[in-house]
This record gives sequence, C-alpha cells and structure tokens, in this order.
Amino acid sequence: MKELDFEVLFKFQMAGMKFNQCHPDTKINKYWLLKNFLTLGPYTMYFILLVTCIKYYVIRNDFFNAFRTSVPVTFYICMMLYFCLLIANRSTMGSVIKKMKLDYTKTHVMDSTSKATVLEYTAKGVNIMNLWGLLMISSVIVFMSKSIALTIYHTHKKGELTLIPFHEMRYPLNITEIRKHNILVFAATFVGETFFTSMSALIYFSTVPLGPIFILHACGQLELIKKKFENIFEKDNVDELLTDIVQNLQYVYSFVQEINDCFTLIYEILLKQTMILLPFTGYAIIQSISYGELTIEYVCIFMESLFTSSIPCYYGDLLIQKGEEVRLMAYSCGWEYVHTPRARKTLMIILTRALRPVAINSIFCTICLDTLSNVYSQAYTIFNLMSAMWN
Repeated sequence: MKELDFEVLFKFQMAGMKFNQCHPDTKINKYWLLKNFLTLGPYTMYFILLVTCIKYYVIRNDFFNAFRTSVPVTFYICMMLYFCLLIANRSTMGSVIKKMKLDYTKTHVMDSTSKATVLEYTAKGVNIMNLWGLLMISSVIVFMSKSIALTIYHTHKKGELTLIPFHEMRYPLNITEIRKHNILVFAATFVGETFFTSMSALIYFSTVPLGPIFILHACGQLELIKKKFENIFEKDNVDELLTDIVQNLQYVYSFVQEINDCFTLIYEILLKQTMILLPFTGYAIIQSISYGELTIEYVCIFMESLFTSSIPCYYGDLLIQKGEEVRLMAYSCGWEYVHTPRARKTLMIILTRALRPVAINSIFCTICLDTLSNVYSQAYTIFNLMSAMWN
C-alpha cells in the first residue's frame, strides 16, 4: 500500500491555512503583519460599514434588514476569534499534525485489517474537508449568482440596466443610491462584498474542518487498540501486549488532550455562533417570504450552520462511543479465566482510566449530540422570542 501523506491528503486544508497565514509553520514577522494588514484591513472596514448599516436600520425600526445584516457581522466576529485562536494555539496545532503524520508513516508495517481501519477513518476526514470546502464555495457562488441573475432579469423586464447588489446594505455618502446607476461604483461595492464573504468562508474552512479530521484520527487509533484486546489472554506474552496497549492509550489520551487545548474555545464560539445564526437567518427567510423576496442565500447559510454544528458534535459523540467500546473490550477480554496477577493489575489500571470518557469539550459542555440538541433548542427559543417581539 502506498504510504499515507498528510500534506497530500489534506492539501486543500493546509493551503487554506497557509493562505490565511495561520498555518503552524508560518513565520510570524513583519511580512506576516503586512500580509494580514492587506487582507484583514479591508475585511475589517466592511465589518465597520455593516455595523453602521445595522444602526441605521434599528433607528428606523427596520428589524428585518437589521437582522439580515447581523448575519455577516456575526460571521466576522466569529471568524476573527477563530483566526486569533489558531495563531495562539499554533504550536499545539503543529504538534497534533506531526503526530498524525507520524502515525501515517507506521501504516506500511501494519497488517491488512489495521491498514483498512486507518484508511477508513482517513477517508472520512478527507470527505469532510472536501464537503466543507464545497459548502464554502457554494455559499459565495449563491450570493454572486443571485445578484447576476436578478440583474439580468430586471434589466430584461424593465428594458434598462438595473443593477442588483451582492448584499443588501446601506453605504454612507449616498453611495447606495449612486451605485444603482454608476457601474464603476457598483463594481467596487460588488468586489468589496464578494471579498468580505470570501474571506469569511476561507477562514471558516481553515478552522472548523480541522476538529473532525483530528477527532476521526483519534477514533481510528482507539479502534486499533480495541482490536488488540481480542483473545489477548490466550497469548503467551500477555504482559508485553498489555504494556503496549497502555502506551497506545496514553498516546491517544494525550492526542485528545491536545485537540481540546486547540478547540475548547473554538467549539464554544461555534456553538454560540450557531445559536445566533439559526434564529437570525430563519427570521430573515420567513420575513423575506412575507415580502415576496427571494433569499436562497440565507437558506444556504441556514443549512450550512446546521451542517457545521452537527458534524463536530456527531464525531465528538463517536469518539465517546469508541472510548466506551475500548473499555468494554478490555473488561470482556477473558481475564477472569486466567490467573495472571501482573496482567490483571495492568488491566485494572486500564479500566480505571477508561471510566473517564474520551471526549472533546467546549468551555461549558461536552461536544456530543446531546449538546447539539440543546443548541438547537436554545436557537428555537431565541427565534420564537424574536418573532413575538418584532412581528
């Protein structure tokens, strides 16, 4: 079998991180500051414009447009927090990536069953990365396509050029009115809005898929350990095998701890982001329907928010399940039929440690499906409150 190469398998993920200057190997120097100023400067400028736009709508009690504009503002705040956390945890992130690379180099000496296990979980990680990338690209394309399609439709219907913006927002200095008739001004705002959306998508892609990729690798390693317990007390070198299992478990536990060091804050932000975006986009979708408008872009953001919160929680739940399977396998490996005191003591240590769940945590909760259901419940409560207050 050809040796697995982390850089090749996850090349899009690594390329996105390098482009955003948040890869663990990126050197932080004056050139790094200059590059980030050139990209994050315009990004931040549009954030300020969006905030002033929200203020304008709130003063006039236009809560539909205020909530609609709050969606990209929420994205900016969360994306900048993700970016800062990636930079702050770059050494730990680099350590996790190095461990995965080292594990991949060991596959050529594994038996066929173990190789298949590693390949299975690696393939799932690659699929998640590709699907996430497709979602991010689709989100930007949907915004662009809607603007272009509506421009063509209204121009054909009215018989004169009617420019439909990328995103409905109000600019200062009467730019909002000028761009309706001035192609150059319209093009400048269109490029700026496209850049803002693309930057949000790129930072999102550079951050969020990493968690499930690392979690799946940990699940694969636990699956390998589980297989080592099969008929272990029927073998002559049981003490050596159990010692090897203990070392492997310590390795996985430290790997999961490093994931937590990197993603505890990131996942807390992700859950809160989902809790805000779902009611905001849901409110925007329903209100736009009542106004007879087409908001397919917000439908995409709504579905994307469901997906991006569901995947980490699903695989976090899978990690807990795999840890429990290892514990049950250790208990049912046949130790009761063989009187080997040293091996039993080692097994007792394994079982005692295995009582603590192998899990990914945010600040306040464990990343699992129960947490996801709580997030959806709170998002629905916020949506009902918004509907009751502003309908």
